[in-house]
Formats: sequence, structure tokens, C-alpha cells
Amino acid sequence: MKHFKEIIRVSLPLVASTASYTVLTFTDRMFLSWYSPEAIAASVPAMVLSFAFICFFMGTGQYVNVLIAQFYGASQNDNVARSFWQGIYFSIFAGLILLLFIPLGNLIIDNSGHSPEVIVQEKLYFDVLMYGAGLVVMVNVLAAYYSGRGRTNVVMYTSFLGAAVNIFLNYILIFGKLGLPEMGIKGAGLATVLSNAFIVLFYVVIIFGGKDSRKIPVNRYIRFNWQIFKKLIRFGAPNGFQFFIDVSAFTTFIFLIGLHGDDILAASNIVLSVNMLAFMPIVGFGQATSILVGQYMGRKDQESVVSITWDTVKVAALYGVAVSCTFIIFPEFYLQFFKSGDAEAFARITEAAIPFFMVLPSFLIADTFAIIIGSALGGAGDTKFKMWFSIFGACGLFVPVQFLILRTFNQSAIYGWIWLSLYWAIVGFVFWLRFKKGIWRNIDMVGQ
Repeated sequence: MKHFKEIIRVSLPLVASTASYTVLTFTDRMFLSWYSPEAIAASVPAMVLSFAFICFFMGTGQYVNVLIAQFYGASQNDNVARSFWQGIYFSIFAGLILLLFIPLGNLIIDNSGHSPEVIVQEKLYFDVLMYGAGLVVMVNVLAAYYSGRGRTNVVMYTSFLGAAVNIFLNYILIFGKLGLPEMGIKGAGLATVLSNAFIVLFYVVIIFGGKDSRKIPVNRYIRFNWQIFKKLIRFGAPNGFQFFIDVSAFTTFIFLIGLHGDDILAASNIVLSVNMLAFMPIVGFGQATSILVGQYMGRKDQESVVSITWDTVKVAALYGVAVSCTFIIFPEFYLQFFKSGDAEAFARITEAAIPFFMVLPSFLIADTFAIIIGSALGGAGDTKFKMWFSIFGACGLFVPVQFLILRTFNQSAIYGWIWLSLYWAIVGFVFWLRFKKGIWRNIDMVGQ
């Protein structure tokens, strides 16, 4: 693997950054499982639903990462600064638009078929998360200023700091410590919003107050630039829409699982939370792939694009297989972190969760391959294909089959998990065929 050192240099801080988010999410769910069974059952559906609304804007804004990577690879620092500002303007617009989706989200929750107690908790959590949704988009744009240029260590340290703030706020707001009122799941949502606001403020201070602004003239290119904003929409919007389709399909899966009862929903949510321990670092490898592919595309070095993509697949696969083994051998180890005071309810949830753990490795490995190859296509600008395939795959395959399994024929939830794994194996195979065909080689984003 000739690019091993380069992959580790760029990806390791991003893997660590996403790992910090994983620890944060894991701790959040653990606290909520301690608080009440209804809170942990409600947390994942409400979070995923809010993310389904956010992800189009987040995926579009996040594409600033690739624009900056390609312009930086082409030594066009002025356009790096312009790309950064177009992302800022887009995130402000996104935050205002996202507020309009709150009533629709509440309507979806009301008609989810979940128990009344869980629905109340879901709406509390969802509403708070949506009020701070624009901050999520802004954080990704600000992080792209550094990650797009390969300075992923800055993103890592900022993520660590933000996660520490979030975990601290989670504890004191969920359980009512330090003289604050006990807020339960609403406190978990508020902690997320406040920590994102902290991260935004921190990025603003270091971007505009540090020495780095001398290299990239961010203060000189504040004006709206239609040409670069158009590139962001042309390449970023398909990326965001594909993100939206994938997350919406996954949200549908979670809500369909909820039709099988609160214990099955809680068990599935716990396993998905544990999966984050492996999945989010894989996302970090995917982000690194987009950055490195983008920089090499900017330099017109397409052969390095191919070799660095396959080298990253190997590194990420080794990590995924190693973690997957622990899911099969030690499922009880992970489950103990979610143990609540209700021993009888926890015993039922544990019994339901064990089969999901056995399927989890196949899902993780298939998803790893799809993420890395898909990230390479995205870094090269081949985002429209990914969007159209996601529309066909999610709407024509994944969701209809899940609907048949979990609702029409009312089969066991384990079959829904098996189909989840098979579907992502199909996605990875199709992305591989597209990458091998090489249409991405003809895409020029920087106008050289």
C-alpha cells in the first residue's frame, strides 16, 4: 500500500473525530437508558428523523470539503476562500428552512404507530434538535475549511472539545445536576444544540483570529460568488439528496421495526448505537477518501485516485473486520452499558438484541465497502450517479422489501436486519462497477 502513510495522516484524525462523536452518542444513549426505557426507545427514531430532514442540507454544505480539496490541489487559494464563504451562506439559509419542517416531523411521529409514551418523548427530542439544525450544517462547513486542505488534526481536536462539552451537558441536563432542573430526553437534545453552538464559536475564533488566515485570504473574499455557489449546488446538491434518500430509507426501517413493540425497538436501537462504535470511524475513512481523491483530481493525477481508493478500502476493511469479531464474541459486554433499573425489561431487551448482533458484522462490512467507493466517486465529482442510484435503490428495493417483511407479512425483525445487510452489499457492488468504468475521469470541477 504505497499511500498508507498519507491515508493514515489524513484519515486518523478524522477517524478519531468520528470516534469522539461515537463515544458522545453512545454516552447519550446510555444516559437515556438509565433515565427510562421510553427515553432510549424514543431517542433513535427522533434523532434519525431529525437527521433525515437535516441531511440534504448537511450533505450539500459538506461538499465544500471537496471543492476546497480540489481547489487546494490545484493551488487556487483564492477559490478556497470563496468556497468557504459560499458554504457559510448556504448553512445560514439551511438553518432557516429547516425550522419549517418541525410540524411535518411531529405529524410523522404522531402517525408512527409507536406507543403514546414513546411518542411524547420522540416529539420532545425531535423539536429541540430541529431548532439547532442549522448549527449542524454550519459545523460541517467550518470543519471543511481545514479538512479539505488535509489539516484534519484541527478537526479532531475541535471534535474532542465539542464532545467533552456535550457529554458534560448531557449529564447535568438529563439528570438535573448542579442545581439545574431534571429535563430527561429534552435535556439530551438541548445539550446537543448548545455543544454545536460552542463548536461554531470555537471555529470562528481560530479561523479568523489565527495565523492561518494569512495563507488562505478568507477576509478578502466575503462576497457572494455565484460561479462557485453554482458549483456547490451542481455537485453538492446531488450529494445531499443521495444522503437524504439513504437516511430517509434508514429512518423508515427504524420506524417499521417500532411496529414490533417497544422491546424490539429498544433492542434494535441499542444495537444500532453499538454499531456507531465501528460505523462512525468508517465514515472518517470515507471523508479522508473524498479529501485525498479531491486533491489528486485537482492535480490531475488520476492514477493516484485509483490506488489511494483501494488502499483506503483495505485499511478500513481491516478495522471493520476486527471490530465485527467483538460484536459476535462479546455482545453481552456491549449490552451491559445499557442496563437499566428495570431488570425484567432489560432481560427482554437483551434476548431480542443478541440475534441482531449476529447480523451486524455483515451489515458493517458491506457498508464499509459502499462508503469508501462511494466517497471516491463523490470526491471525483460523480455525485449525480450516486443520487440516481440511491433513488432507485431505496425507493425501488430497500423500502418496499422492508415494508413487505416487517409490515405486510409481519415477519421477525431479524429478517429486516438481514435485508439491510444484503441491500448495502448490492450498493457497494454497483458503486464498484461505476468506479471501475471510469466516467469520473472526465469530470473537471476546478475549470483547468
